[in-house]
Amino acid sequence: MRPGTHVDLIGAFTPSMRESDDHCVAMSDVYTDTGEAMHEAGDLIQPKNTGAIGEDHVKATLSDLVTGRALGRESDASFTLFKAVGTALADLSAATLAYEAAKRI
Repeated sequence: MRPGTHVDLIGAFTPSMRESDDHCVAMSDVYTDTGEAMHEAGDLIQPKNTGAIGEDHVKATLSDLVTGRALGRESDASFTLFKAVGTALADLSAATLAYEAAKRI
């Protein structure tokens, strides 16, 4: 990866699934959609199990970022990674948008 690369991982959502390798996760500042991601996502569980990352590798959740409790990218050269496992709120938001769009047709 080139300096400044950002990776979004949104497809794998179980402990046995992953979209990245240990090196990608270890070299990145990791942010997640929920605090549970470290215990649900193979992209984080598997590198933790091999020792590539520690339990404290996740810098912040999406909630922490949008409320200002945590800062995001530290420099233009930082490697950042966002891991989503999905939330009911995200599903509800998507369903609401689809419903509202369908009503306009």
